[in-house]
Amino acid sequence: MKEKKTQAKPVGFWLSLLTFGVLIALVVSFTAGLGSAPHVPLLLAAVFAAVVGALHRFSWQDMLEGIQGAITPALPALLIIMSIGILIAAWMAGGIIPTMVYYGLQIISPRFFLVTALLLCSLVSLAIGSSLSTIGTVGVALFGIGEALGVPSAITAGAIVSGAYFGDKMSPLSDTTNLAPSVSDTNVFDHIRHMMFTTTPTYVICIVIYGVLGFVFAGEGLGESEQVLITLRTLRENFVIHPLLLLPPLLVLVMVIFRVPALPGLLGAALLGFLSALFIQGAGFNSLLQGVMNGFTASTGVDTVDTLLNRGGVMGMMRTVALMLTALSFAGIFEKTGMAGALVEKVLAHVKSERGLVVATILTAWGVLIGTGQQYVAIIMTGRLFRPLYKKYKLAPQNLSRALEDAGTVFGGIVPYSTGAGFTEGALGVSAWQYGPFTFFGWINPLIAIGLALLGKSMPKERE
Repeated sequence: MKEKKTQAKPVGFWLSLLTFGVLIALVVSFTAGLGSAPHVPLLLAAVFAAVVGALHRFSWQDMLEGIQGAITPALPALLIIMSIGILIAAWMAGGIIPTMVYYGLQIISPRFFLVTALLLCSLVSLAIGSSLSTIGTVGVALFGIGEALGVPSAITAGAIVSGAYFGDKMSPLSDTTNLAPSVSDTNVFDHIRHMMFTTTPTYVICIVIYGVLGFVFAGEGLGESEQVLITLRTLRENFVIHPLLLLPPLLVLVMVIFRVPALPGLLGAALLGFLSALFIQGAGFNSLLQGVMNGFTASTGVDTVDTLLNRGGVMGMMRTVALMLTALSFAGIFEKTGMAGALVEKVLAHVKSERGLVVATILTAWGVLIGTGQQYVAIIMTGRLFRPLYKKYKLAPQNLSRALEDAGTVFGGIVPYSTGAGFTEGALGVSAWQYGPFTFFGWINPLIAIGLALLGKSMPKERE
Protein backbone atom coordinates (compact mmCIF):
# COMPACT_ATOMS: atom_id res chain seq x y z
CA MET A 1 0.00 0.00 0.00
CA LYS A 2 1.33 3.46 -1.01
CA GLU A 3 2.13 5.78 1.88
CA LYS A 4 0.22 9.06 1.89
CA LYS A 5 2.19 12.27 1.56
CA THR A 6 2.28 14.31 4.78
CA GLN A 7 0.17 17.46 4.48
CA ALA A 8 2.15 20.71 4.85
CA LYS A 9 0.89 23.15 7.48
CA PRO A 10 1.20 26.91 6.83
CA VAL A 11 3.46 28.72 9.30
CA GLY A 12 1.64 30.66 12.03
CA PHE A 13 1.84 34.36 12.81
CA TRP A 14 4.39 34.41 15.64
CA LEU A 15 6.89 32.17 13.90
CA SER A 16 6.41 34.18 10.70
CA LEU A 17 7.08 37.37 12.65
CA LEU A 18 10.18 35.78 14.18
CA THR A 19 11.47 34.82 10.72
CA PHE A 20 10.88 38.36 9.49
CA GLY A 21 12.67 39.71 12.56
CA VAL A 22 15.62 37.36 11.98
CA LEU A 23 15.90 38.70 8.43
CA ILE A 24 15.98 42.34 9.57
CA ALA A 25 18.38 41.59 12.45
CA LEU A 26 20.79 39.68 10.20
CA VAL A 27 20.83 42.26 7.43
CA VAL A 28 21.24 45.27 9.74
CA SER A 29 23.92 43.63 11.90
CA PHE A 30 25.94 42.40 8.91
CA THR A 31 25.64 45.51 6.73
CA ALA A 32 25.52 48.36 9.25
CA GLY A 33 27.40 46.68 12.06
CA LEU A 34 30.07 44.64 10.25
CA GLY A 35 30.22 46.56 6.99
CA SER A 36 29.46 43.36 5.06
CA ALA A 37 27.57 42.96 1.81
CA PRO A 38 23.88 42.01 2.26
CA HIS A 39 24.20 38.75 0.29
CA VAL A 40 25.33 36.54 3.19
CA PRO A 41 22.69 37.68 5.73
CA LEU A 42 19.97 37.30 3.08
CA LEU A 43 21.20 33.78 2.34
CA LEU A 44 21.23 32.93 6.06
CA ALA A 45 17.70 34.32 6.41
CA ALA A 46 16.57 32.18 3.46
CA VAL A 47 18.09 29.10 5.14
CA PHE A 48 16.31 29.97 8.39
CA ALA A 49 13.00 30.37 6.51
CA ALA A 50 13.57 27.01 4.77
CA VAL A 51 14.20 25.28 8.12
CA VAL A 52 10.98 26.76 9.50
CA GLY A 53 9.16 25.58 6.39
CA ALA A 54 10.63 22.07 6.70
CA LEU A 55 9.47 21.87 10.33
CA HIS A 56 5.96 22.60 9.03
CA ARG A 57 6.24 19.68 6.59
CA PHE A 58 6.97 21.69 3.44
CA SER A 59 9.19 19.62 1.16
CA TRP A 60 12.27 21.02 -0.52
CA GLN A 61 10.39 20.67 -3.82
CA ASP A 62 7.62 22.92 -2.46
CA MET A 63 10.08 25.61 -1.43
CA LEU A 64 12.00 25.28 -4.67
CA GLU A 65 8.76 25.95 -6.54
CA GLY A 66 8.33 29.08 -4.44
CA ILE A 67 11.86 30.24 -5.30
CA GLN A 68 11.32 29.57 -9.00
CA GLY A 69 7.98 31.37 -8.91
CA ALA A 70 9.65 34.45 -7.43
CA ILE A 71 12.68 34.47 -9.75
CA THR A 72 11.01 33.71 -13.10
CA PRO A 73 9.14 37.05 -13.45
CA ALA A 74 12.38 38.89 -12.62
CA LEU A 75 14.50 37.30 -15.39
CA PRO A 76 13.92 40.18 -17.88
CA ALA A 77 15.08 42.63 -15.20
CA LEU A 78 18.25 40.57 -14.64
CA LEU A 79 19.09 40.72 -18.35
CA ILE A 80 18.43 44.47 -18.41
CA ILE A 81 20.76 45.01 -15.44
CA MET A 82 23.60 43.17 -17.22
CA SER A 83 22.87 45.16 -20.40
CA ILE A 84 23.19 48.42 -18.47
CA GLY A 85 26.62 47.27 -17.25
CA ILE A 86 27.64 46.78 -20.89
CA LEU A 87 26.17 50.18 -21.80
CA ILE A 88 28.08 52.03 -19.07
CA ALA A 89 31.40 50.46 -20.09
CA ALA A 90 30.75 51.16 -23.79
CA TRP A 91 29.71 54.77 -23.18
CA MET A 92 32.77 55.35 -21.01
CA ALA A 93 35.15 53.89 -23.59
CA GLY A 94 33.37 55.75 -26.38
CA GLY A 95 33.75 59.10 -24.62
CA ILE A 96 29.98 59.61 -24.40
CA ILE A 97 29.70 59.91 -20.60
CA PRO A 98 32.97 61.92 -20.41
CA THR A 99 31.49 64.31 -23.00
CA MET A 100 28.29 64.66 -20.96
CA VAL A 101 30.36 65.42 -17.86
CA TYR A 102 32.59 67.86 -19.76
CA TYR A 103 29.76 70.02 -21.07
CA GLY A 104 27.72 69.61 -17.90
CA LEU A 105 30.52 71.07 -15.79
CA GLN A 106 30.48 74.20 -17.94
CA ILE A 107 26.72 74.66 -17.87
CA ILE A 108 25.53 73.65 -14.40
CA SER A 109 25.94 76.09 -11.52
CA PRO A 110 27.09 74.59 -8.19
CA ARG A 111 24.23 76.39 -6.41
CA PHE A 112 21.58 74.74 -8.59
CA PHE A 113 23.36 71.45 -9.22
CA LEU A 114 21.25 69.28 -6.88
CA VAL A 115 17.97 70.67 -8.23
CA THR A 116 19.28 70.22 -11.78
CA ALA A 117 20.23 66.60 -11.02
CA LEU A 118 16.75 65.95 -9.61
CA LEU A 119 14.96 67.53 -12.59
CA LEU A 120 17.17 65.98 -15.27
CA CYS A 121 16.93 62.46 -13.84
CA SER A 122 13.18 62.93 -13.46
CA LEU A 123 12.76 63.88 -17.11
CA VAL A 124 14.94 61.06 -18.42
CA SER A 125 13.32 58.45 -16.18
CA LEU A 126 9.87 59.75 -17.14
CA ALA A 127 10.80 59.37 -20.80
CA ILE A 128 12.33 55.89 -20.64
CA GLY A 129 10.40 54.46 -17.68
CA SER A 130 13.42 52.97 -15.92
CA SER A 131 15.11 54.19 -12.75
CA LEU A 132 18.06 51.82 -13.20
CA SER A 133 18.72 52.92 -16.80
CA THR A 134 18.58 56.56 -15.72
CA ILE A 135 20.99 56.03 -12.82
CA GLY A 136 23.34 53.99 -15.03
CA THR A 137 23.58 56.63 -17.78
CA VAL A 138 22.65 60.22 -16.93
CA GLY A 139 23.10 59.50 -13.22
CA VAL A 140 26.71 58.40 -13.70
CA ALA A 141 27.46 61.58 -15.66
CA LEU A 142 25.78 63.81 -13.06
CA PHE A 143 27.61 62.01 -10.26
CA GLY A 144 30.91 62.86 -11.95
CA ILE A 145 29.87 66.49 -12.24
CA GLY A 146 28.96 66.57 -8.56
CA GLU A 147 32.33 65.06 -7.63
CA ALA A 148 34.13 67.76 -9.62
CA LEU A 149 31.99 70.51 -8.10
CA GLY A 150 32.75 69.23 -4.60
CA VAL A 151 29.18 68.33 -3.65
CA PRO A 152 29.15 65.40 -1.13
CA SER A 153 28.70 62.17 -3.07
CA ALA A 154 25.94 60.86 -0.78
CA ILE A 155 23.77 63.95 -1.36
CA THR A 156 24.40 63.86 -5.12
CA ALA A 157 23.40 60.19 -5.23
CA GLY A 158 20.28 60.97 -3.17
CA ALA A 159 19.16 63.63 -5.66
CA ILE A 160 19.86 61.29 -8.61
CA VAL A 161 17.93 58.39 -7.04
CA SER A 162 15.03 60.67 -6.07
CA GLY A 163 14.65 61.91 -9.64
CA ALA A 164 15.07 58.44 -11.14
CA TYR A 165 12.40 56.91 -8.92
CA PHE A 166 10.01 59.80 -9.56
CA GLY A 167 10.10 58.93 -13.27
CA ASP A 168 9.93 55.21 -12.54
CA LYS A 169 6.75 55.84 -10.54
CA MET A 170 5.02 58.25 -12.95
CA SER A 171 6.04 57.00 -16.42
CA PRO A 172 3.47 54.94 -18.39
CA LEU A 173 6.48 53.04 -19.77
CA SER A 174 7.63 51.86 -16.33
CA ASP A 175 7.14 48.23 -15.33
CA THR A 176 6.03 49.08 -11.78
CA THR A 177 3.66 51.78 -13.06
CA ASN A 178 1.96 49.12 -15.18
CA LEU A 179 2.24 46.35 -12.58
CA ALA A 180 0.43 48.23 -9.78
CA PRO A 181 -2.77 48.98 -11.76
CA SER A 182 -2.83 45.51 -13.27
CA VAL A 183 -2.76 43.96 -9.78
CA SER A 184 -5.45 46.43 -8.64
CA ASP A 185 -7.79 46.04 -11.63
CA THR A 186 -7.55 49.61 -12.92
CA ASN A 187 -5.94 51.23 -15.98
CA VAL A 188 -2.55 52.88 -16.03
CA PHE A 189 -3.74 56.41 -16.88
CA ASP A 190 -6.31 56.57 -14.06
CA HIS A 191 -3.52 55.26 -11.85
CA ILE A 192 -1.05 57.97 -12.90
CA ARG A 193 -3.63 60.75 -12.52
CA HIS A 194 -4.48 59.56 -9.02
CA MET A 195 -0.80 59.45 -8.02
CA MET A 196 -0.48 63.17 -8.76
CA PHE A 197 -2.20 63.97 -5.44
CA THR A 198 0.63 62.47 -3.41
CA THR A 199 3.53 62.86 -5.84
CA THR A 200 3.16 66.59 -6.64
CA PRO A 201 3.55 67.90 -3.05
CA THR A 202 6.38 65.41 -2.47
CA TYR A 203 8.24 66.65 -5.54
CA VAL A 204 7.81 70.33 -4.61
CA ILE A 205 9.19 69.64 -1.12
CA CYS A 206 12.17 67.81 -2.66
CA ILE A 207 12.95 70.76 -4.96
CA VAL A 208 12.95 73.09 -1.95
CA ILE A 209 15.18 70.81 0.15
CA TYR A 210 17.73 70.17 -2.62
CA GLY A 211 17.66 73.87 -3.49
CA VAL A 212 18.52 74.82 0.09
CA LEU A 213 21.26 72.18 0.28
CA GLY A 214 22.72 73.43 -2.99
CA PHE A 215 23.00 76.96 -1.65
CA VAL A 216 24.46 75.73 1.64
CA PHE A 217 27.27 73.80 -0.03
CA ALA A 218 27.94 76.54 -2.56
CA GLY A 219 28.10 78.99 0.32
CA GLU A 220 30.68 76.85 2.11
CA GLY A 221 33.01 77.19 -0.85
CA LEU A 222 32.45 73.76 -2.36
CA GLY A 223 32.74 73.39 -6.10
CA GLU A 224 36.09 75.17 -6.31
CA SER A 225 36.93 76.14 -9.89
CA GLU A 226 40.41 74.59 -9.59
CA GLN A 227 39.00 71.07 -9.26
CA VAL A 228 36.59 71.72 -12.13
CA LEU A 229 39.44 72.96 -14.34
CA ILE A 230 41.55 69.88 -13.48
CA THR A 231 38.64 67.59 -14.41
CA LEU A 232 38.00 69.43 -17.69
CA ARG A 233 41.67 69.33 -18.65
CA THR A 234 41.98 65.62 -17.76
CA LEU A 235 38.93 64.71 -19.83
CA ARG A 236 40.24 66.69 -22.82
CA GLU A 237 43.63 65.01 -22.60
CA ASN A 238 42.25 61.46 -22.42
CA PHE A 239 39.17 61.58 -24.68
CA VAL A 240 37.99 63.12 -27.91
CA ILE A 241 35.27 65.51 -26.70
CA HIS A 242 32.73 66.59 -29.31
CA PRO A 243 29.05 67.70 -29.26
CA LEU A 244 28.19 64.86 -31.69
CA LEU A 245 28.90 62.40 -28.89
CA LEU A 246 25.76 63.71 -27.21
CA LEU A 247 23.69 62.07 -29.95
CA PRO A 248 23.56 58.53 -28.42
CA PRO A 249 21.64 59.70 -25.32
CA LEU A 250 19.22 61.54 -27.63
CA LEU A 251 18.84 58.42 -29.77
CA VAL A 252 17.89 56.48 -26.64
CA LEU A 253 14.97 58.88 -26.20
CA VAL A 254 14.03 58.37 -29.86
CA MET A 255 13.97 54.61 -29.27
CA VAL A 256 11.58 55.21 -26.38
CA ILE A 257 9.28 57.32 -28.56
CA PHE A 258 9.12 54.48 -31.09
CA ARG A 259 8.62 52.01 -28.21
CA VAL A 260 11.70 49.92 -28.84
CA PRO A 261 11.80 47.24 -26.09
CA ALA A 262 14.24 47.97 -23.25
CA LEU A 263 16.73 45.14 -23.84
CA PRO A 264 17.38 45.65 -27.59
CA GLY A 265 17.25 49.41 -27.04
CA LEU A 266 20.01 49.29 -24.41
CA LEU A 267 22.16 46.95 -26.50
CA GLY A 268 21.68 49.21 -29.53
CA ALA A 269 22.80 52.21 -27.47
CA ALA A 270 25.81 50.19 -26.26
CA LEU A 271 26.72 49.42 -29.88
CA LEU A 272 26.95 53.16 -30.56
CA GLY A 273 29.41 53.37 -27.67
CA PHE A 274 31.49 50.52 -29.14
CA LEU A 275 31.67 52.23 -32.54
CA SER A 276 32.65 55.52 -30.94
CA ALA A 277 35.37 53.79 -28.88
CA LEU A 278 36.84 52.07 -31.95
CA PHE A 279 36.63 54.83 -34.56
CA ILE A 280 36.64 58.07 -32.55
CA GLN A 281 38.57 57.31 -29.35
CA GLY A 282 40.95 54.83 -31.03
CA ALA A 283 40.45 52.09 -28.45
CA GLY A 284 41.78 48.60 -29.14
CA PHE A 285 39.26 45.84 -29.78
CA ASN A 286 40.73 43.54 -27.11
CA SER A 287 40.73 46.24 -24.44
CA LEU A 288 37.16 47.10 -25.37
CA LEU A 289 36.06 43.48 -24.91
CA GLN A 290 37.88 43.39 -21.58
CA GLY A 291 36.04 46.53 -20.52
CA VAL A 292 32.67 45.08 -21.49
CA MET A 293 33.32 42.10 -19.27
CA ASN A 294 35.12 43.64 -16.27
CA GLY A 295 34.28 47.33 -16.59
CA PHE A 296 36.04 50.31 -18.13
CA THR A 297 39.39 51.20 -16.55
CA ALA A 298 41.30 54.45 -16.90
CA SER A 299 44.63 55.69 -15.55
CA THR A 300 44.56 59.44 -16.05
CA GLY A 301 46.77 60.26 -13.06
CA VAL A 302 43.91 62.15 -11.38
CA ASP A 303 42.23 60.02 -8.72
CA THR A 304 38.89 61.84 -8.77
CA VAL A 305 38.56 61.40 -12.54
CA ASP A 306 39.62 57.74 -12.38
CA THR A 307 36.97 57.13 -9.69
CA LEU A 308 34.35 58.54 -12.05
CA LEU A 309 35.47 56.59 -15.11
CA ASN A 310 36.28 53.14 -13.68
CA ARG A 311 32.90 51.43 -13.63
CA GLY A 312 30.43 49.34 -15.65
CA GLY A 313 30.85 45.93 -17.29
CA VAL A 314 28.97 42.65 -16.92
CA MET A 315 30.93 41.61 -13.83
CA GLY A 316 30.29 45.00 -12.27
CA MET A 317 26.58 44.17 -12.35
CA MET A 318 26.87 40.58 -11.11
CA ARG A 319 26.88 41.76 -7.50
CA THR A 320 23.42 43.23 -8.13
CA VAL A 321 22.24 40.09 -9.96
CA ALA A 322 23.41 37.86 -7.08
CA LEU A 323 21.71 40.17 -4.58
CA MET A 324 18.46 40.03 -6.52
CA LEU A 325 18.53 36.21 -6.78
CA THR A 326 19.25 35.81 -3.05
CA ALA A 327 16.51 38.24 -1.99
CA LEU A 328 13.98 36.61 -4.32
CA SER A 329 14.89 33.19 -2.93
CA PHE A 330 13.99 34.34 0.56
CA ALA A 331 10.80 35.97 -0.76
CA GLY A 332 9.78 32.79 -2.58
CA ILE A 333 10.17 30.61 0.52
CA PHE A 334 8.54 33.24 2.75
CA GLU A 335 5.43 33.35 0.56
CA LYS A 336 5.24 29.64 -0.31
CA THR A 337 5.27 28.53 3.33
CA GLY A 338 2.44 30.93 4.20
CA MET A 339 4.56 33.26 6.35
CA ALA A 340 3.80 36.35 4.26
CA GLY A 341 0.09 35.58 4.32
CA ALA A 342 0.11 35.06 8.10
CA LEU A 343 1.63 38.50 8.72
CA VAL A 344 -0.70 40.30 6.31
CA GLU A 345 -3.80 38.53 7.67
CA LYS A 346 -2.92 39.84 11.13
CA VAL A 347 -2.74 43.35 9.72
CA LEU A 348 -6.07 42.92 7.89
CA ALA A 349 -7.77 41.80 11.09
CA HIS A 350 -7.22 45.28 12.54
CA VAL A 351 -8.60 47.18 9.53
CA LYS A 352 -11.93 48.74 10.55
CA SER A 353 -12.29 51.71 8.18
CA GLU A 354 -11.43 53.03 4.72
CA ARG A 355 -8.70 55.24 6.15
CA GLY A 356 -7.22 52.36 8.08
CA LEU A 357 -7.32 50.19 4.96
CA VAL A 358 -5.21 52.61 2.91
CA VAL A 359 -2.73 53.14 5.76
CA ALA A 360 -2.49 49.36 6.26
CA THR A 361 -1.83 48.90 2.55
CA ILE A 362 1.03 51.42 2.57
CA LEU A 363 2.58 49.98 5.74
CA THR A 364 2.27 46.40 4.45
CA ALA A 365 3.84 47.24 1.07
CA TRP A 366 6.57 49.06 2.98
CA GLY A 367 7.10 46.07 5.26
CA VAL A 368 7.18 43.51 2.43
CA LEU A 369 9.66 45.69 0.54
CA ILE A 370 11.89 45.99 3.60
CA GLY A 371 11.56 42.26 4.25
CA THR A 372 12.26 41.05 0.72
CA GLY A 373 14.08 43.97 -0.92
CA GLN A 374 11.99 43.49 -4.09
CA GLN A 375 9.54 46.01 -5.55
CA TYR A 376 7.74 43.37 -7.61
CA VAL A 377 7.16 41.16 -4.57
CA ALA A 378 5.90 44.10 -2.48
CA ILE A 379 3.46 45.26 -5.17
CA ILE A 380 2.15 41.84 -6.22
CA MET A 381 1.87 40.29 -2.75
CA THR A 382 0.26 43.33 -1.12
CA GLY A 383 -2.06 44.03 -4.04
CA ARG A 384 -3.24 40.44 -4.20
CA LEU A 385 -4.04 40.32 -0.47
CA PHE A 386 -5.71 43.74 -0.16
CA ARG A 387 -7.72 43.87 -3.38
CA PRO A 388 -10.83 42.09 -1.96
CA LEU A 389 -11.02 44.58 0.93
CA TYR A 390 -11.04 47.56 -1.44
CA LYS A 391 -14.02 45.96 -3.19
CA LYS A 392 -15.67 45.40 0.19
CA TYR A 393 -15.31 49.08 1.12
CA LYS A 394 -16.27 50.12 -2.45
CA LEU A 395 -13.08 52.16 -2.85
CA ALA A 396 -11.95 52.85 -6.41
CA PRO A 397 -9.12 50.46 -7.43
CA GLN A 398 -6.74 53.35 -8.14
CA ASN A 399 -6.64 53.94 -4.36
CA LEU A 400 -5.00 50.53 -4.03
CA SER A 401 -2.65 50.97 -7.00
CA ARG A 402 -1.48 54.37 -5.69
CA ALA A 403 -0.85 53.00 -2.21
CA LEU A 404 1.22 50.16 -3.69
CA GLU A 405 3.48 52.58 -5.55
CA ASP A 406 3.66 55.23 -2.81
CA ALA A 407 5.48 52.67 -0.65
CA GLY A 408 6.38 49.66 -2.80
CA THR A 409 8.13 51.58 -5.59
CA VAL A 410 9.69 54.79 -4.28
CA PHE A 411 11.35 53.21 -1.24
CA GLY A 412 12.96 50.53 -3.40
CA GLY A 413 16.16 52.48 -3.92
CA ILE A 414 16.70 53.02 -0.19
CA VAL A 415 16.50 49.48 1.25
CA PRO A 416 20.23 48.54 1.37
CA TYR A 417 19.74 44.97 0.11
CA SER A 418 17.23 45.82 -2.63
CA THR A 419 17.96 45.46 -6.33
CA GLY A 420 17.82 49.23 -6.80
CA ALA A 421 20.27 49.94 -3.97
CA GLY A 422 22.65 47.22 -5.13
CA PHE A 423 22.58 48.57 -8.67
CA THR A 424 23.10 52.16 -7.52
CA GLU A 425 26.08 51.15 -5.41
CA GLY A 426 27.57 49.32 -8.39
CA ALA A 427 26.97 52.25 -10.77
CA LEU A 428 27.89 55.18 -8.50
CA GLY A 429 30.05 53.58 -5.82
CA VAL A 430 27.92 54.89 -2.93
CA SER A 431 25.98 52.55 -0.63
CA ALA A 432 22.35 53.02 0.40
CA TRP A 433 23.48 53.49 4.00
CA GLN A 434 25.23 56.65 2.78
CA TYR A 435 22.82 58.11 0.20
CA GLY A 436 19.57 56.72 1.71
CA PRO A 437 19.04 59.55 4.23
CA PHE A 438 19.30 62.09 1.38
CA THR A 439 16.85 60.31 -0.95
CA PHE A 440 14.05 62.59 0.20
CA PHE A 441 11.53 61.52 -2.43
CA GLY A 442 11.52 57.95 -1.08
CA TRP A 443 10.92 59.07 2.51
CA ILE A 444 8.43 61.90 2.00
CA ASN A 445 6.10 60.28 -0.54
CA PRO A 446 4.83 57.44 1.74
CA LEU A 447 4.42 59.88 4.64
CA ILE A 448 2.29 62.25 2.56
CA ALA A 449 0.24 59.28 1.34
CA ILE A 450 -0.37 58.20 4.95
CA GLY A 451 -1.27 61.79 5.91
CA LEU A 452 -3.86 62.08 3.13
CA ALA A 453 -5.34 58.72 4.10
CA LEU A 454 -5.67 59.71 7.77
CA LEU A 455 -7.40 62.93 6.69
CA GLY A 456 -9.71 60.97 4.41
CA LYS A 457 -8.67 63.02 1.38
CA SER A 458 -8.34 61.86 -2.23
CA MET A 459 -10.10 58.53 -1.69
CA PRO A 460 -12.69 58.25 -4.48
CA LYS A 461 -15.36 55.58 -4.33
CA GLU A 462 -15.80 52.85 -6.92
CA ARG A 463 -18.09 53.80 -9.81
CA GLU A 464 -21.41 51.95 -9.91
